[in-house]
Amino acid sequence: MSPERRDEEQQLMHLKLMGWRHFPVDLEKLSGIRCLLLGAGTLGCEVSRLLMTWGVRKLTVVDGGHVSMPDVLKQSLYVDDDCGVPRATAIVPHLKERCPAVDVEAIQMEIPAPGNPVSPSVLDDCERLQTLVASSDVVFLLTDTWESRWFPTLLCANENKMAITAALGHDSYLVMRHGAGPGTRRGNMDDVIAQIQNLSTEDALGRQRLGCCFCNDTTSLFNSVSDETVALPGLTSIVSGKAVELFARMLHHPEGIHAPGDMAGMDTEHQLGLLPHQMRGSLPRCDLSTVISNSSNNCTACSNIVLSEYRREGLNFVMQAINQPTYLKDLTGISNLIKSDTCLKLPASFPVNSGKLSSARCLLLGAGTLGCDVARILMDYGVRNLTIVDSGCVVVSNLAKQSLYTTKDRKTPKATAILEHLKERCSSVVEGIQMEIPMPGHPVSSKEAAGVLKACERLQELVAAHDAVFLLTDTRESRWLPTLLCANENKIAITAALGYDSYLAMRHGAGPGINSEGSDMVAAMNKLSAEDVLGRQRLGCYFCNDVIAPVDSVSNRTLDQQCTVTRPGLASIASGHAADLFTRLLNHPDGIHAPGDIAGTSSERPSGLLPHQMRGSLSQYSLLTLMGYSSSSCIACSNAVLREYRSRGLDFVMQVINEPTYLEDLTGLTELMKSADYSRVEWVDEVDDEDFADM
Repeated sequence: MSPERRDEEQQLMHLKLMGWRHFPVDLEKLSGIRCLLLGAGTLGCEVSRLLMTWGVRKLTVVDGGHVSMPDVLKQSLYVDDDCGVPRATAIVPHLKERCPAVDVEAIQMEIPAPGNPVSPSVLDDCERLQTLVASSDVVFLLTDTWESRWFPTLLCANENKMAITAALGHDSYLVMRHGAGPGTRRGNMDDVIAQIQNLSTEDALGRQRLGCCFCNDTTSLFNSVSDETVALPGLTSIVSGKAVELFARMLHHPEGIHAPGDMAGMDTEHQLGLLPHQMRGSLPRCDLSTVISNSSNNCTACSNIVLSEYRREGLNFVMQAINQPTYLKDLTGISNLIKSDTCLKLPASFPVNSGKLSSARCLLLGAGTLGCDVARILMDYGVRNLTIVDSGCVVVSNLAKQSLYTTKDRKTPKATAILEHLKERCSSVVEGIQMEIPMPGHPVSSKEAAGVLKACERLQELVAAHDAVFLLTDTRESRWLPTLLCANENKIAITAALGYDSYLAMRHGAGPGINSEGSDMVAAMNKLSAEDVLGRQRLGCYFCNDVIAPVDSVSNRTLDQQCTVTRPGLASIASGHAADLFTRLLNHPDGIHAPGDIAGTSSERPSGLLPHQMRGSLSQYSLLTLMGYSSSSCIACSNAVLREYRSRGLDFVMQVINEPTYLEDLTGLTELMKSADYSRVEWVDEVDDEDFADM
């Protein structure tokens, strides 16, 4: 096997593991499909990278803009050296750095749009776009303006092509798949007349067509180039992850573009889970809704009357729509109707305290899939002091998943490689530390003890020196010591964790307050309160629902058990929520002591709700906000554990590392499990021997 082929096999390993453990990924279909991305900006960068993670190897990217300095942090593939370069030129080498096998065609071209001045080359651009849509299998609409999506939407409906729209508001988003194009009514007519005049309101399978992104729009299109979409930084990652997931799900659905729309809460036999039509989300309200709408007879892009006129007049119709935007309104009969809320609008700006963000010192534990995304999004929010801890090296199989690394980073320590890529985007204060995090269930020999103690001391110093800690590691046990230290130091702690198709983003509660009785030293060790320093019941940490101590989850495991096998878009979604959660917490007047909000409740704060935990599922398209209080039996943040740590220091930590069941004994979990086992004993009433024989 050639080195190139070997690298490609390693990059596809996570998809093969998905097929082994969960559902059969059609690698041949994914590698052969041609994806057309309209837009190479904020959304285009993320979507193209995630498509490669899904195994897509044929990409065409269209964009008419240039890389600018303010966009380097937002647009995840570009660096400072790309400023002034056309995005269609700059994006190609960055994609190939991550996946040399990808076939990328980049085209610098403005997309013709109604309401915008016509250049002499607009007819050539129209013809070029017609050819591109016809030769592609799926089209992603990722442009900045609503009207630039009109012509591609029309072409996709006419060609019956898959189309995915991803759109950003300030703090809300829309991700949707367009419905199939119209079928043709039967009758005694020749094919030409049928194709032009007798389009059906149903698709080719006889089902009512799902709508496109213009089907609820009741106005003509207009020139919105001057309107700038100022979106919260984490929003792009969330939207891109959902858009690519929607594409992969539709591609694997037996009915493809004709698949009906599913709603959250429905049952499905499809292995990938529900296949919705639209997803609309809001970060301030912490909600996610699935919506179904059918194609509108008055749609300015996919209605039968518009498609019939396009098939009859061709580009003359398009030019008339471009030069006379009210023509579409008159043609479709929606004159004098009030505009709906389909187009996402910009609410009042999020009240970000830029000074607080720029001075916040953030410690990121983990520089892998989550670490790359969280670091970049934090810098986009304005965080300028980052310390990143990781012990691993960049490997080929993770290049597409870990968004900052390229092939030149192969075998380089991640703690070193990530610094270079972050500084390419912003000259922040960034430090990388290569270090193993000591973990329960990973016993150490006497020869290793000194090194582990040194690592514990270093982690103590790092947590004490930072304002917030992000727990982004691959294993559960590696989060225990940082969680304990954050509770002891009363530091902000944010956890992001991935399952196969589910995720968790949560903030840990504050550390315990101190009862007023006794001397300071005695109180600090023995008089810890069940409440925080504000007298509020403490919110829980990542381990508060555990009933066993963390153990070694890596050694003596098969490859698929050692790896975190997740859907490719999941890390982006979780990272976006984690960074947004931190920003809301930092801007809340109560900070780490803020109570947990639940979705559906009202909030007077301009920034919206501040939940304790967010748990999401891609299979069910659900997003839950949960709240739990600190457990008196928690193995990481309970008073019993903190008291022992404050009394014995690192001797206590070393005992936990070498004897993980010690935590269960200390916190009372051992007795709890014994009582639970006893309560599960099934008692059989006394019966006669004869009756027993008949049972």
